[in-house]
Amino acid sequence: MKILALCCLSLLVACDALPRDPAGSSDAIGHNGVMRVGLVRGDGDFGRAAAARLLDRLSRRTGAHPAIRPGATEPLFQALERGDLDLVLTPLDRKSPWMTRVSLSPPIATQSYKDNRLDYYAVMRNGENRWIMTVESAARAAADPGAGR
Repeated sequence: MKILALCCLSLLVACDALPRDPAGSSDAIGHNGVMRVGLVRGDGDFGRAAAARLLDRLSRRTGAHPAIRPGATEPLFQALERGDLDLVLTPLDRKSPWMTRVSLSPPIATQSYKDNRLDYYAVMRNGENRWIMTVESAARAAADPGAGR
């Protein structure tokens, strides 16, 4: 019985460290006080208000301010994969080859043209699970009503 109690206690202690970021995204953001954010501009104002709400929520949760790096999708996603960025805000087609290489938040804005739909996402590095959970939670709260439907 004592062994079972000891095992349960050690599991509870280990749970405090979960989920983890193997590359330390959440810790670096908290320590440096900066979120390195790539920003891909869409057509007009598409996604801009939702992205601003998301960054505001993330700033309040992490105590970090966003350092914005504007650019095109491909170079920003490459920088994200290298660990030079923590987050990319971008409109993205569901057929993009990047869909399997990165982690996406729920859509924060949606734009439809006839039968086509474009969603605006917060995109993170795969595997940075603590950071991904933080962003996903903030994205749900910041999303435009009806986004992703």
